[in-house]
Amino acid sequence: MADAVPLDPGEYSGTYKAIGGFLSLDFANLVSFRAGDRPHDWLAPAENLSHWAELFVGDPFERGWQPSAQTVDQAIELRERLATIFTEVAASIAPNAQDLTEVAAAARRAWSHQELISVGPRVSWIFLPDHPLDCRLLDLLALDAVRLLTTDDLTRLRVCPGCGWVFVDKSPTRRRRWCDPADCGNRARQRRHYRRTRHDDTDPRACEE
Repeated sequence: MADAVPLDPGEYSGTYKAIGGFLSLDFANLVSFRAGDRPHDWLAPAENLSHWAELFVGDPFERGWQPSAQTVDQAIELRERLATIFTEVAASIAPNAQDLTEVAAAARRAWSHQELISVGPRVSWIFLPDHPLDCRLLDLLALDAVRLLTTDDLTRLRVCPGCGWVFVDKSPTRRRRWCDPADCGNRARQRRHYRRTRHDDTDPRACEE
């Protein structure tokens, strides 16, 4: 069972959880029940973007970063592209070429804002010191998405049939179905139980001796 992440739900009664397994998957999941009649956008209010970055990325976003309205709009656009790509890949469908082109362009921009440094024998990429935080978050997400999409085994990518969230199935049996068995899995069990009991109560044969 995953713990709820403290984002402002507004009037929504549900919770947001980190169940994706990759940063970009959890970001794409910032809409609950995307394909349903009443989807919930977790980036409304927009302040949730700064809270999300602080919780999921940490430094330097834990220092009171507040994104501009333009950055929030760009984040939502990227989120929707990623959600579409991940959902298509999970369904063994070739992703939309334009979506891939946009994500690839974002990843190339992200690489151009990084440099290699060494601490002793350890070498790593870091963002340039003057790279704005608004751009850095989008860059991190694009790079993470490309890293996931170019892995050898995408057969573990799943879409929860309840809420539509995407996740990597890391279970040994590769049979994980729900985002969280305590949420969507439990609701599905309750629905099945209701249908069974309702059928039993209305079945005329139930009164026969």
